[in-house]
Amino acid sequence: MKKIAILALLVAVAAIVIACAAPTPEPTKAPPPPPPTTAPQPTAAPKPTEVPAAKPTDAPKPTVAPTVGKPLKIGLLTDQTGALAIYGPMLENGFALGLQYATDGSNAVAGRPIQVVTKDTASKADVGAQVARDLIEKENVDMLVGVPSSGVALAVNELAKQYKKIYIAQPAAATEITGKNFNPYVFRTGRSNEQDALASGAALLKLGKTFVQIAPDYAFGYGSATGFYKVVKAGGGKFTINDSDDKVGAIYIPQDAKDFTPYLQKVLDAKAEVLIVTWAGAGFVPLFQQMQQLGVFKAMTVYTGIGDNQTLKTGFTNAVGVKGINVYHYTLPQNPVNDWLVKNHIAKFKTPPDLFTEGGFTAAQMLVAGLKGTNGDPDPDKLIKFYENNFSFDGPKGKYSVRPYDHVMLQTLFVAEITNVTDPDFKYVKLAAEIKPGDFTPSCTLEGEYKSRCPK
Repeated sequence: MKKIAILALLVAVAAIVIACAAPTPEPTKAPPPPPPTTAPQPTAAPKPTEVPAAKPTDAPKPTVAPTVGKPLKIGLLTDQTGALAIYGPMLENGFALGLQYATDGSNAVAGRPIQVVTKDTASKADVGAQVARDLIEKENVDMLVGVPSSGVALAVNELAKQYKKIYIAQPAAATEITGKNFNPYVFRTGRSNEQDALASGAALLKLGKTFVQIAPDYAFGYGSATGFYKVVKAGGGKFTINDSDDKVGAIYIPQDAKDFTPYLQKVLDAKAEVLIVTWAGAGFVPLFQQMQQLGVFKAMTVYTGIGDNQTLKTGFTNAVGVKGINVYHYTLPQNPVNDWLVKNHIAKFKTPPDLFTEGGFTAAQMLVAGLKGTNGDPDPDKLIKFYENNFSFDGPKGKYSVRPYDHVMLQTLFVAEITNVTDPDFKYVKLAAEIKPGDFTPSCTLEGEYKSRCPK
């Protein structure tokens, strides 16, 4: 039996009480309490006219606590239902903890409290677009963050440009978000499909010379398949079917498929040495179960992603001992920020952080850093200028850096080995190697009016 290789593919507001201490009461002068030295002048009321000189709530900067000031409204797009609903809680929990960490527990920036309005996109582009539009038009949000689905993220890209709102994409991985569908209002904290592919290119070409791949039939799958195709072809590999720039050696499967048999039969008929699998969401488990039933693992080497903890537990019982690229597993990074995230996530949610918890956390870090840089002003032009000025920060995976010309987020990926799928604390992997941002360089894929932003 051939070995199996695994690749990662791949998202309290402080209360203020202003106590107004009443002056010491004068029993014989019960009406307006006069100053002790001016008891005969109650009707002149001189003191009230001087009150405006001590109005801290009208001028937040001097001594006002963080909750004073107009709230900063953030629209958090998530998936609570739909094909990618497994990732929604990870994004939401990570974002909440990221705000807590980045604001030192105040949940405010420059005297302005952060108000998060969370909406479900159901993993559907049309639903997500309408939800994002409602957040902008009805909720009057200042910025947008999310979403797990790449199809939804691409729709939100266009709305960010139309309404001139900063959109931080996370954890959607479609390369197009900061590629051919780029606009200056869109940034990302997640990695792209191309970063996944580039980070694993050398490993892929050690597994064989002929390839075939399967991917979900939407933006995430297209981007991933294209990325892997380019890497394999550049290294001298060949695809046994659909070997062209438009078909990229892939068999696309509907995202909501339940029966994978006809697609997997095409895979077997391709007679390749290596099968590259891109998938996301709950369908991962039945896909792998049917691959086992049809003998795919015996026929070829399977190269896929080390995903979330539940998927590892239920779908990788026969994959112990394999290695692959991983976006994030809470046991891998060794730094103070990740230590804080793990400790506080377990304390609050009674379970360790998962695959895209880190992504929600870093999105919150980036959002807060930008607003601090503009002194609480969500003006998009000011934020763009800040983020494009060599912006970087330390997060759960180490250093994150925005590439100014296309807003790709440069970050670390991991090579991990699956050691078990039974540990009660989800300690399923061990670190084999870290792939630092400087170890691979994503291409600039901007098109049209933005193509000139790419370095020559």
